[in-house]
Amino acid sequence: MISQPAPKPVITMRDDDFSLADDMAEDNTHDELSSIADLGAEHWQEEIEFLEQRLRGDQGEIDKDDRETCQVALEIARDNLQNCLKGKKD
Repeated sequence: MISQPAPKPVITMRDDDFSLADDMAEDNTHDELSSIADLGAEHWQEEIEFLEQRLRGDQGEIDKDDRETCQVALEIARDNLQNCLKGKKD
């Protein structure tokens, strides 16, 4: 009988902080929400600019799935920017 190697854990990339996290990690949703709040308005302005460029095709061709994902990400980035700006006023 030939033994099979153990499967490797799935590694996913989180765009927000460019860190790796495997799917076996404990739930860190609270940490992620805290880090999003700490990013600041400048980060979200840069993210919005990048996503708008991506949607215009300035970053190369974009397929239907990528376009839909970018549109959702752009909406989220705009909401996060507004939340950052509201936080500065308070």
